[in-house]
Amino acid sequence: MSTEENKPKKHGGGMKIIPQSVPLTVLMIVVFLIEAVFLFMLEGLNILPGKFTVPVLIVLIAVLVLIVKLLCCRKDKTKQRKVGVVISAVVIAVMAVGIYYLYTTSSMFGRISSEDVQTEDFYVMAIKGGSYSKLKDIDGETVYITSTETDTYAEAKEELLKEVDVDYSEADADTDGNGVSVSDNFAVGCMLVDEEGNKDDNVIFISSGIYEILCDEISEFEDNTRIIYTITVEVESDDIADRTDVTKNAFNVYISGIDTYGGISKVSRSDVNMIMTVNPVTKEILLTSIPRDMYVTLHTYGAKDKLTHSGIYGVDETVSTVEDWLGVDINYYIRVNFTTLVDVVDALGGIEVESDYAFSAGGYSFVVGTNQLDGDAALAFSRERYSFSSGDNQRVKNQQKVITGIINKITGSTAILTKYTQLLNSVGDEMQTNLSSSDISALVKMQLKDLGGWTIKSISVTGTGTYSSTYSMGSTQLYVMIPDDTSVSEAQEEITKVMNGED
Repeated sequence: MSTEENKPKKHGGGMKIIPQSVPLTVLMIVVFLIEAVFLFMLEGLNILPGKFTVPVLIVLIAVLVLIVKLLCCRKDKTKQRKVGVVISAVVIAVMAVGIYYLYTTSSMFGRISSEDVQTEDFYVMAIKGGSYSKLKDIDGETVYITSTETDTYAEAKEELLKEVDVDYSEADADTDGNGVSVSDNFAVGCMLVDEEGNKDDNVIFISSGIYEILCDEISEFEDNTRIIYTITVEVESDDIADRTDVTKNAFNVYISGIDTYGGISKVSRSDVNMIMTVNPVTKEILLTSIPRDMYVTLHTYGAKDKLTHSGIYGVDETVSTVEDWLGVDINYYIRVNFTTLVDVVDALGGIEVESDYAFSAGGYSFVVGTNQLDGDAALAFSRERYSFSSGDNQRVKNQQKVITGIINKITGSTAILTKYTQLLNSVGDEMQTNLSSSDISALVKMQLKDLGGWTIKSISVTGTGTYSSTYSMGSTQLYVMIPDDTSVSEAQEEITKVMNGED
């Protein structure tokens, strides 16, 4: 055979770049599609600053062109095609991880922004060892209720009547022997266990929030009673957000920490109450803490109660009550619980907090100065109050220190990158806010654009402890905190300064 016959044949117009096999063609298509999906999701999420968008696009196009050239070379360039296959595999793997990150981010934004999904539990209760242990036992019986009526309570009573035939009766005014009014939720609890520990074989129907208060205020109430049936009602809430451009205008976020573990949708007492004032222009954050027992006037009911009790009527009630009291507009809220704090701190690999005192709580010991805390230790640090002479006043300061530690870890280290998906997964079902997905995206985009740190300041509203009646527990005397007018005025002034960008 002649030498001419062994030479590669040339095609008209020069050599054409043609894929050498169907698998290589498919590989190029896969690379193109996965890059396209990545760009589509990145654009939809809208968290990448404009200065990064063009470089990312150029790099992806350049990589795609390189892969096409390598995979479409002549048959005698097998080594180049192998390099093209390797680069394609790397690109596919990197894009797949990127798509997973983007999907996780988008999913988390959607889950925590479901501000309308709140539920309230109502309990059918009886004493342990009594005549009633299951729902059918109360058929045809009298169930004692409170005359305090809410829409969800009315709906829950209707739902119970669909399950069993019972008669509702308001608790007697003299149930506890002290002439408590019929509107008093305390009187309903005393139908089972009174302040002297006497037990009655009755049935009551109360909200989970009232149950939590009764467990605190009536000795051995929890130990001597049992829940024999639970009805869950969805709480209707209005969009109370005062929306603004969170990248250009200062805004207030109300942080409500409820005293529960697990899911965040349940209505419960608001044990942590904090206003976070954010000025995105000056990059200042002001944390204003309010003790849980602060004696305030409930927005809807116009009666005095502990601030923590406002949470059992929904986060809308808490936010509106604080707006009335302090005279400040609150743009958004964030609801968290015990599980949120533990999981977020653990996802970040722990945080540093500065303690003013040496004390022990929850099986942990804390020293004056810097403490390295995991999630459980951070929860114990933020919940303790009995170790301090100022009680709840010091506890709210410690809560601020924990929040500051979290913010510093997120904005001042690589933890947000290395622990990204773990952090998102930990808060997706354990945090709730009326910030929209676009608001959250804008904040992330702003931080990525300017990775500089924030200045964080803290103040607290203080007060003096005493005992008084409350809306939730009627004439029963509960511990409350009377606001110190000076500290209230100072809080109002500091919030205004940060909102206005004043030094």
